[in-house]
Amino acid sequence: MRRSGVEILLAAAVVLAVAAGGGAQPAGIHVGSVVLAHGVKQTSVFGQGDVTPLDSGTNFVTTDLPYAIVKVTSAPADTPVLLRLIDPTGVAYSIEARTPKRRDTKPWQSFQFAAPLYILGTDLESRTGTWHFQVLMNNQIQNDTVFEWQPASALTLGNIKSAVDASPLQADLHWRYGAALALFNHDADAISQLKNAIQLDQKYALYHITLGRIYERQGRKADALNEFQAALGIHGSFYDPVFQSWAQEHVNHLKASR
Repeated sequence: MRRSGVEILLAAAVVLAVAAGGGAQPAGIHVGSVVLAHGVKQTSVFGQGDVTPLDSGTNFVTTDLPYAIVKVTSAPADTPVLLRLIDPTGVAYSIEARTPKRRDTKPWQSFQFAAPLYILGTDLESRTGTWHFQVLMNNQIQNDTVFEWQPASALTLGNIKSAVDASPLQADLHWRYGAALALFNHDADAISQLKNAIQLDQKYALYHITLGRIYERQGRKADALNEFQAALGIHGSFYDPVFQSWAQEHVNHLKASR
């Protein structure tokens, strides 16, 4: 769902950005802080104010959805910020976000990006070990935060189910529960949860990719192909280039294996 103003995109499954107003011309843009967390809470529904990390840390398990909260200061309008995720084998993916435009020429005093790190529900989820989250500006690394991605216990499924039960209309929770169930080969329940996510939000490509991966694993090639092709037709997220690449790779593999 797209929104105007300083709130670029709002949902657990997209990049969230909030900004503080401009002031005097600053010395130069730089990364003020990077915090990894198990979730985020926005202090204002209108996009102003800080994003609060929930349960911050650098140790995550394979059923988690980590967030990176990046704060840049002295940021001119429309400044590109590259967010790059590196797994134990190399670069996993990168996304580019930009500070919003302003009516005047002043820079933003501070600006925050809250980016979900999509590993669960993708081909990356099995790459356990040491990961890096990097922030780049002008092709230069400004921050490199190290975190651990380790196998989860099936006991974590209960906590995710409780979150779904408490907020049954949140598509991203159904997606996460379905992706987590698939990790433990509970395919029937996983498919049900992912279909619920898609029914609640038909315009997020990752839900189709995660469902398509289960179908592909089961040998249901036609169903898998339908999901990946559906993902290719969905746009409107900062993650579009990433999702399109993942979906196309699966489509190519399925067509080659016919």
